[in-house]
Amino acid sequence: MKRVYCLYRVSTKGQVDINGNDIPMQKKSCHEFADKNPDWKIAKEFSEKGVSGFKVSAKDRDAIQELQKAALEGEFDVLLVFMFDRIGRKEDETPFVVEWFVQHGIEVWSVNEGQQRFDNHVDKLLNYIRYWQASGESIKTSIRVKTRMGQIVQEGHFKGGSAPYGYRLERLGRINKKGHEVYDLVIDDIEAAVVRLIFDRHSNAGMGPQTIAAYLTEEGVLNRSGKNFVSPSIRNIVANPMYRGVLRSGETFSEPFEHLRIIEDESFFRSQEFIKQRSQKYQEDRRIPKKTTSNCLLTGNIFCGTCGARLITSTAGKKRLRRDGTYYEKRYWRYICYNHMRHKDQCQGQSGYTSTRVDDAVEQIVYDLLASLKKVPMEKIVGKRHDLEMRDVRLKIAAAEKELKKKTDNLGYLKAEVVKSIRGESSFKPELLSEMISAAEVERESAEKTLLIVTEYGRNSEQVVDSMKAQHDLYISWADVFTSCDFNTKKMIVHQLIDKVIVSEGYKLDVVLSISMKQYMELSEADFALTA
Repeated sequence: MKRVYCLYRVSTKGQVDINGNDIPMQKKSCHEFADKNPDWKIAKEFSEKGVSGFKVSAKDRDAIQELQKAALEGEFDVLLVFMFDRIGRKEDETPFVVEWFVQHGIEVWSVNEGQQRFDNHVDKLLNYIRYWQASGESIKTSIRVKTRMGQIVQEGHFKGGSAPYGYRLERLGRINKKGHEVYDLVIDDIEAAVVRLIFDRHSNAGMGPQTIAAYLTEEGVLNRSGKNFVSPSIRNIVANPMYRGVLRSGETFSEPFEHLRIIEDESFFRSQEFIKQRSQKYQEDRRIPKKTTSNCLLTGNIFCGTCGARLITSTAGKKRLRRDGTYYEKRYWRYICYNHMRHKDQCQGQSGYTSTRVDDAVEQIVYDLLASLKKVPMEKIVGKRHDLEMRDVRLKIAAAEKELKKKTDNLGYLKAEVVKSIRGESSFKPELLSEMISAAEVERESAEKTLLIVTEYGRNSEQVVDSMKAQHDLYISWADVFTSCDFNTKKMIVHQLIDKVIVSEGYKLDVVLSISMKQYMELSEADFALTA
């Protein structure tokens, strides 16, 4: 009797039976096929549930590895599958896996395609072609699925899986093509409150994922499973565009759906800027503090006025003996120029500065800055900014129209040369003209697209105004809370308003505003002192 090992595989969990124990259709067909061969006896069966034969290599599939080990030890004579693509769908791997079994004395059979032999070169070629076709089918299936998933999210529907934290799944009466009622996402008010707290601590207080996780644990806030939040979960939340109502499938993003929005755009994009600035490759240009644990207001964006290096923070202390024999020690934070301390030839300036003296001066400057903004009517700043934006748009439209006319005229000139070339009156050969016309058509199309984009931006002037109002409201909200907010929040407000502080010998300060704040100060026409 020939000992038969069977291999069953499905690519998705949904293809297994209701009990999750078997793969019924493939098993039944293989048993019926084996019964037709009197000298066959099924000795063992292998099932792979939810394993892609296209994405997963044979070396990473336990069933294939066990079958190869059993073949080397002579445990079976026949490998039987429902179809050969159950062994795999990788054109650069699976044909050689099948050939390996045959070379080691194992007959490889398919219920639907018969025995795979390697008696001649034609057999080898057909074996390769079979898996080349299977690989192509997998690629086409992947493209179809990816396209459909993209369409689903663009329509504002949930593509499947578990609901992200902050949402839950509910049946709202939507029916799919098969007539089944499907789930839709809705905001979970309790979890959404936690999401808002996470973004507030990240974008307003500057806390990192690990600090936020510890903060939530201290506050007794647990995740959906009733456990403490961990930093990777926090990191995923603050980077997920879902919370501004944007659905995603691969590289496809939807427009924001307001019924799914938990976080406002300003808070979300502020978090993304913090993530970028704290990344390793952004260290040279970083203006956001790497951590918020320091008790210094300007950690990360205070610089030496002599050598230009970023100042680091350190602590110093004083110790004195009391009358009762005990010691009294007072420690305080300082900003230190590393170049002066370690490489005196590189900096001849002051070695360090007491942080409270610098911080208090900068804090007063920021307070006065925000107070001055509160005195300027929003309509004045927004109106002036809008007028400047629209003037810029008109200039861009005029430039785009000029460029489009130039490309159109050039294309017309080249097409006119075609007739001359046919008559032999042109200095251009027809082949060269054809290439030049193709290139000119591409350039004209690009210029036309640019004009459309600029024109569309001009039409969306209301969105520009809304964005400006939101920015102004943010500054005013900072003005209202600056004196009463916690230290970390105050630190992040300062870092978003100020690009850097340059401190020189004698505690002379030069404050450089961020670009957005500098524009606002220009629009408000405020004459404001930024030195102390």
